[in-house]
Amino acid sequence: MTGRTESDNNTQASQRLVLTNRQSLGVDGVSDVLSFDENGAVLRTVKGTLMIDGEELHVTKLDIANGNVEIEGKINGLIFSDGVDRRGRKRIFK
Repeated sequence: MTGRTESDNNTQASQRLVLTNRQSLGVDGVSDVLSFDENGAVLRTVKGTLMIDGEELHVTKLDIANGNVEIEGKINGLIFSDGVDRRGRKRIFK
């Protein structure tokens, strides 16, 4: 046993986001899709939670085994969270 936690492993894992013309988003390092509809998505990634705000969104590639997701539509915003707010309290996303 090395004494390492899952969060230690997550800090060393890589993540890549590629946003092209606010119309195409590629995300590497995805471990789960928590929610998705045409107006937004919530993805669990190796670096925490990624919330995507948009319009007319649709998934063009979903490969959770390799951690890849591609989304097209109008991307209005990306919000990153490690699940903890500035005061150290756990955040809950719905």
